Amino acid sequence: MIKFVTKRFIECYKDIKIKGKVKSDRQFSLSLDYKPQSWSKILKGERTVTLDLIRKAAIIYKFNPVYILVGVGDKFLKQEESHLVKVAVDDDNNEKILHIPVTAKAGYTDQFNDVQYLENLTAYNLPWDYFRHGSFRSFEIEGDSMEPVLQAGEIVICSNNDDSSLWQYNIKSGYVYVVVTQSDIVVKRVVNRLEKENVLELISDNPDYPPIIVKAEDLKEVWFVKMKISPFAHSKMNIREELMNKYSVLNETIKMQSETIDRLNNTIEKLLQKQRIL
Repeated sequence: MIKFVTKRFIECYKDIKIKGKVKSDRQFSLSLDYKPQSWSKILKGERTVTLDLIRKAAIIYKFNPVYILVGVGDKFLKQEESHLVKVAVDDDNNEKILHIPVTAKAGYTDQFNDVQYLENLTAYNLPWDYFRHGSFRSFEIEGDSMEPVLQAGEIVICSNNDDSSLWQYNIKSGYVYVVVTQSDIVVKRVVNRLEKENVLELISDNPDYPPIIVKAEDLKEVWFVKMKISPFAHSKMNIREELMNKYSVLNETIKMQSETIDRLNNTIEKLLQKQRIL
């Protein structure tokens, strides 16, 4: 059975590759957070596909899990209309990353699906394959609620969880997400309680901040944090330089004291020699 599951999964992959939705084995595997070497072994029949890989492919590429697992139905799930629109693409028609700075937070919660608003945001590319398929946003960190994992001024780059009907399954407890609500954008570690209680519990890594409970009806977007960009801290080098300077001064002081002690010892030795002669 497992052999046929893997076979059907590869069939779905080959279909999207023929249609140009992915350009290479490497791009496909990285978009699913899967090692290219491991995906290569699956294609060669040396490894079987995992349930987690099926789940991710269902979310990102709409592979039909029922078809893959039992061979029933269409290969792909029906595409639901997404509120996400492509407002900035590169020469290869890959969607660029849209950046939402702190100053744009208030506007984004009201206009996150407004094309004209989104077109005015900064858009850019990054040189990694897994940022070349799908929709991505980057958000600027403010405050200290997620310290020490995330610091104010850092930027998190996120992939979308656009299909809200699957949030109860594909939002992973314990992971960090950017959650867009009716009134705010927050970066928190999430506890998924949607299936039983219809809420998300948002946890700060900084224990000084209490948990936040968000009802499902207040959720607008949920973005999975994939990477962070940090400002380079030159101050650490300055601290090292300062320590080196202090070390040099201390070393020079010890050297001078050693020379003084040597001179004192010589003087004492001369005095003792005179005493012996007398």
